[in-house]
Amino acid sequence: MKTFTKSLSCAMVGASLLLVSGAQAAQAPVYNLSNESVAEKLANLERVVNSRTRNQQRVQDQIDGMQSEISEIRGRIEEQNYQIEKILQRQRELLLAFDIQSQQLQEASELSNDELAKRSLVTGRATNTNAVAAGLPASNKAVSTVISSTPSVATGNDEAAYKAAVDLILKQRDTKAAIPALEEFVTTYPQSKFTSNAHYWLGQIFYNEQNWEQARVQFDTLYTQYPNSSKVPDATLKLGIIAKNLSDRVKAREYFESVVANHANTTSAKLAQEQINLL
Repeated sequence: MKTFTKSLSCAMVGASLLLVSGAQAAQAPVYNLSNESVAEKLANLERVVNSRTRNQQRVQDQIDGMQSEISEIRGRIEEQNYQIEKILQRQRELLLAFDIQSQQLQEASELSNDELAKRSLVTGRATNTNAVAAGLPASNKAVSTVISSTPSVATGNDEAAYKAAVDLILKQRDTKAAIPALEEFVTTYPQSKFTSNAHYWLGQIFYNEQNWEQARVQFDTLYTQYPNSSKVPDATLKLGIIAKNLSDRVKAREYFESVVANHANTTSAKLAQEQINLL
């Protein structure tokens, strides 16, 4: 009996060993499959990373290309702005040249009138002197007529100073030097018959430089203090344009309508009406 029990125990132990060995043998392929799954995951991850890297590179290439195009466009814009500024500068120069030519004619006319006035004064004085010498009553008719028509005949000093300042514009085309010369003139000779013209010239220089505030001050001085000046229509027109450029359309309309109402049949009035139509 003991022998049978011992044999049975041995058999059971052997069977157990066989089962354990079989189980271990069966688990080995599972372990290999697990290793293959990790390898596949690593391979998939590598493919994903590579794909993203390629996509990022494509995006970066596109960004670089866009930046290059933007730089090229910016360069073209800067070149166009430069060309536009050259055109605007040329336009300002042409406008100034036109104004200069117009003013040259007017200045020549005014200076000629001054010379005629002086000659009339001299003639009148000579006539009176001769009459007194001959024992005849002196006549003040010629003198009074000239004085009433030209209440402020220029003296030699202010006329020379004004001509020197204007020559900087008309002959030398040196507007930078003309500014202090004209400013000194209006300060030194506030009562001169050329003072209104000096204010106009200052306003015109600042206007062509697009220095709107300084131009406004000069034209407004002419507009308010010298209402009988021949420059008032153009000065008023430009006050309107300045107000328009400063986005004050209400004030601009007031100036334009003033030109049309008070200076009809003038070039300034026609231009003012065109400006009104554009408001």
